[in-house]
Amino acid sequence: MALQAKPIYLYLTAIPDRLTELVAAECTTLTGSVPNMHGIAISEQCVDVRRGAYLKSCSELLFEASSLSELCADLRSVGLHADEFRVSVVKKPRSLKVNSMELARDIGGAIGGRANLSEPQVTFLAVVTAEQIWFGRCLSESDNMWLAHDRRPYVTSSSLPSRLARVLVNLMAGPGDRLLDPCCGTGTIVMSAARSGIRAVGYDNNPRMVGATTKNLQHFGLTADVALGDARQVNGQFDAVATDLPYGINLSKDKSQDVEILANLRTCAPKAAFIDLRDLTHPLNDLGYQIETVIPVPKLSIVRRIFIASVIEG
Repeated sequence: MALQAKPIYLYLTAIPDRLTELVAAECTTLTGSVPNMHGIAISEQCVDVRRGAYLKSCSELLFEASSLSELCADLRSVGLHADEFRVSVVKKPRSLKVNSMELARDIGGAIGGRANLSEPQVTFLAVVTAEQIWFGRCLSESDNMWLAHDRRPYVTSSSLPSRLARVLVNLMAGPGDRLLDPCCGTGTIVMSAARSGIRAVGYDNNPRMVGATTKNLQHFGLTADVALGDARQVNGQFDAVATDLPYGINLSKDKSQDVEILANLRTCAPKAAFIDLRDLTHPLNDLGYQIETVIPVPKLSIVRRIFIASVIEG
């Protein structure tokens, strides 16, 4: 069936174990739709997903069919034509008993024009489930730059994983926004923000970390404002705060320091996201934050949590 109404977009997400809430949060924030159990989200919003962490691709949905024969008939009836095209097939779930190569060949045969499997100018995507086939034109795909960021020159054992940093940035800011990371460490969040066209500002009270962030940015040709500073004293106005609060066996466990950091950051932006192993519910509530959501991020035996909060005025 050809889709005649206003454009509709199909998004594919990764489906990593134990991270359902994190993936759903990123997808919902960027597209306005929650992915289903197969990692498929349908939305009327068109979003460039090159900055996606778990959001993998965006396609303009052209046809929806209950079978291959119905889809091919639809393609021929409208005379779909494209030169230098490729058909990619995604099975949901992967165990679905469908021959992807044969399916791509049959669909390609119903499209007018010349195929180019190695360097296509247009990529068509067929998403196949047990019940139906969605067919569309791929518009954007994640650049997967977080993989390269994880291989940055300067890193510590407690550095935030780059994919998690990218999700955090996507949850809090968009291109053109001004984002503060007051505990930037080796710069994972700052790099991800800068890569996404966000005006990133980073501080750390350790000169070595400031140097590491600066060098990591230079390594990837990225630009951000990074300086030595105590998170309890930084100031300025930003669109959002996103940070991985300090922790670890070599760092102070002084709870008063945490409270001072959270209290100061409350004056810097109307919304904030904090990652921590500890439960920040009570200190955030006590300091005048309104917690919007808490997203668990389990890894092996530990569970980080992302606390997303807005500032209560007054």
